[in-house]
Order: sequence, then structure tokens, then C-alpha cells
Amino acid sequence: MLVTKSLFKNGRFFNTEAHKGGPVSLLKVLRWKLTTQAKVWPKQVANTYQPELPSQVEPNEAFFTFVNHATVLIQLERGNILTDPVFSDIAGPYGWLGPKRVRPPGLALNKLPKIHTVLISHNHYDHLDLPSLQALEDKDQPLFVVPLGNGSFLRRKGLTQVVELDWWEQHHLETGLSLSLTPAQHWSRRGLRDFCKMLWGGFLIQSPKMNIFFAGDTGYSDHFKEIREKYGEMDVSLLPIGAYEPRWLMKDIHMNPAEAIQAHGDLGSALSIGIHFGTFRLTDEGIDDPVIFLKERLPTEVNFVAPEQGQTISYRTASRKISSNLASEKTCAASLAK
Repeated sequence: MLVTKSLFKNGRFFNTEAHKGGPVSLLKVLRWKLTTQAKVWPKQVANTYQPELPSQVEPNEAFFTFVNHATVLIQLERGNILTDPVFSDIAGPYGWLGPKRVRPPGLALNKLPKIHTVLISHNHYDHLDLPSLQALEDKDQPLFVVPLGNGSFLRRKGLTQVVELDWWEQHHLETGLSLSLTPAQHWSRRGLRDFCKMLWGGFLIQSPKMNIFFAGDTGYSDHFKEIREKYGEMDVSLLPIGAYEPRWLMKDIHMNPAEAIQAHGDLGSALSIGIHFGTFRLTDEGIDDPVIFLKERLPTEVNFVAPEQGQTISYRTASRKISSNLASEKTCAASLAK
């Protein structure tokens, strides 16, 4: 019998009893499709930022380049980490079924620096993209860190170094970084018969100098407070802000910007960076709505940025210096990552 810290019953994972979420029923999806009032997205949008990758990174520094969707390049003195790499044009099976990207990646896969570690939050196609993972395997042979149940699947697809974690479980890297899988309020599925057979989650990256949190894909719940209670305040949090409409359907599994701001506070984050928006049309809100919504709700004293695709943001722990914020994002662009 599989013994887990997450909730596992009859071969499937569930959100904990105190949390909502889980698979969206077919009946609800049908109701959504019959009543949808989705805003129109453009077919293609050009990126306007070029990444400013560092030539070297100091122990108290971190650099974050927003590639697309939930894909972020995290550069630390102790290695390069990539979250949920998706470089394919279609987020779906067979290479043609699913939403098509409207923006190219802000940093091409073949332009990435050497990737040492890849974090995968769950198995949905817009987060676990096999062609991208296999290309990274060929390029760098990184360590892939995944939630329970995803390891055997990825090994069958040719990935050689895979570590599985349960919620609250930790893995130590030889470089001195530690990685912990944290709860998330979501679900998993890739085919017709595998719903919730693989776990989902977020990740905490701990170095001797800072805490970095990658939320993966999640609705809002008290798990953010639990993470802070267990690990302390976050220096930088990567929080999803898109794919939230209609609210009656998406609330339990996707945060809107107001809830992401609340999560920022729960985590005690010095800086939060918005992800999971503006790349694939997954739900009903407009392409720019998450950024507009975030700016409208954001208190002036809160450091929460919605980056451009391809934008690099730097953070230093000594002075908690942040190179970009919503109020001055355009004017300080030239100084990003310097």
C-alpha cells in the first residue's frame, strides 16, 4: 500500500479534506461551453522584451526570466532551474489537439543556458510537455523533480534522472540547494482513465540565502499559510494569475489576481511574480485581463509584478532589492538583470 502525506485513496490522489478543488465534472464543462461568453484573443502577439541573462550570479542573488505561461528560468549561484517547461506550439496531445500559443516563448529552448534541474508541478499538457522535456534531456540531462506518480511515466518516455516527491517531502541537491514539494489545490489528468492518479503540487527552493516558491497551478486556500508556517517567509514567489473565468467553474482550481495578492501576503513574500497568463487561451477572460486586474487591485506597497514574456527580473537578499515593479516596470527596463 502506498503511504503518502497527501490524500491517497483507491489509487487516486485528492486535495486534503480542508481544501476544495479536484476534477471538473463533464456536466460542468458542458454547462460552461453552452453558456460561455469568452473574450476574443488575438491570433498572434509579438514579444517586446529580450532576456538579460546574467554572466554570473552572486550567492545572495536570483534571476528570473519569464519564458511563457508557467515556464520560468531561475538562475542561482548554485545552478539553473526551469519550471514547467512548455515550448511546443500546442498545449495538448498528439501535437495538434489543444490550445495554440499566441506568443512565442520569451526565450527559445535552444538559447537556454545549461539547465541543471527541472521542476514539474503536475501532468496537465500546459505544464508537462513531453517534447520540451525530451529536448531538455537531449540537451542537458537535467534532474527532473516531480510529484508522486509522475516518475514512472517520464522514465518510460526516456528521461533518465527523475526524483518523485510527496507533499512536504524534501530532496537535497549536491549543490546545497534543497527542493520541497508543497500542497496545491488542483488535480491531474492526461487521458481518459488516469484522472488524479498522479499527484500535483508546488515547489519550495531553499538556498542558504533565500526561499523561492513556485506555486504551480492552484486555487486559493489556506495551504499558502501552512507553507509559510512550515518554512518561513518567502523571498520570491511565482504565483499564477490567469485562467480564472468563469469564476463559478474555475475558483477552486485557479486563482484570480486578487487571490494571488492574498497568497502573496499569506506567504510573507518580499516579491511575487505573476505567471500562467497571456500565452494559451484556456478560459474566458481576455488576454490582458489578468495584468489589468492585478494592477487595479494591487496596493502600492506590495511588490508583485506581471512580467513581459522574455523579461528578466533580479532579486538580492542583502537589501531585498528588486529590479522591477508594476509602478516602474517600463522605466526601469534597461536596468533589469544588471
